[in-house]
Amino acid sequence: MRKRIERFREYLEVSRAHEIARRLFVMNAFDGALTIMGVVIGAHFSGVSNPHIVITAGIGGAVAMGISGISGAYLAERAERKRDLKKLEMAMLCKLDNTDFARASEFASFVVAFVDGISPAISASVLVMPYIMVPRISMDNAFYLSLFLGLCVLFTLGLFLARISDERPVVSGIQMIIIGIITIVIVSLLAL
Repeated sequence: MRKRIERFREYLEVSRAHEIARRLFVMNAFDGALTIMGVVIGAHFSGVSNPHIVITAGIGGAVAMGISGISGAYLAERAERKRDLKKLEMAMLCKLDNTDFARASEFASFVVAFVDGISPAISASVLVMPYIMVPRISMDNAFYLSLFLGLCVLFTLGLFLARISDERPVVSGIQMIIIGIITIVIVSLLAL
């Protein structure tokens, strides 16, 4: 088991998949949070009083984003990596099918696809959680708590980006929150 984990680490290093996965994680978690904020706002201003409807719509959106992310990212990443492998084969004048480099490329496609699919589903699921607490809390409180959690997710993503870029974490987090607030305002105005 330890050898396999070490090999996977080498594959990630050789393929640089961790950099791509990190970027996709942030972008797609961001998309998931903003998308479900839109669903929650739309449901609220449409007068939805059944939390099951919001939960079902939110989970349905999260699952659809996950499937889309996994399948789309896998196919796109695999195509890019196969192209790169073919270019390298032409330059080296030999086939690389059964090499560690080829295996690392395939592994990278799986990792990138997994991260691409799971990140929006996780952030979207966080925003749906308050509706699970209804009737212990009101639908209005679930709505406000969901939006608050969405802004927390965005702030956390900002902190993560600041860590990567060695920038000021709070500033980066606040920038993400501002984008969330702009989204809330625009979607709310459209839903009125």
